[in-house]
Amino acid sequence: MHEESKHIAPPAQIVTLRELPAGATSGQKLLNGGLSIVSGVKVKVDVWVGEAEMTIQQLFDLRAESVVVLDQLYDAPVSVRLDGQTIATGTLVVVGDHFGVKVSDILPAPALAE
Repeated sequence: MHEESKHIAPPAQIVTLRELPAGATSGQKLLNGGLSIVSGVKVKVDVWVGEAEMTIQQLFDLRAESVVVLDQLYDAPVSVRLDGQTIATGTLVVVGDHFGVKVSDILPAPALAE
């Protein structure tokens, strides 16, 4: 067998798909509401502090020790986000040599699609 023949895809076939009627699901829900099976999965969260708008010239003028002023007040709550969605708010704090967030509010989870 030649090396080239290993990379040839099988011939394509045309198939006709039927539209699934709305509400045509049955059986048990995924995980049946129990999250213990995924409780050890690690996710990344980010903390949104603020943003700044500047011209391209201002961007090019940035140097070491320049200060970019953000649109948020120094004592405004920061947003803790998961996949771009805010899940909590809190206060920026220092923990040893690191930043941290002291959570003050947990936002309600959006309803899962039925």
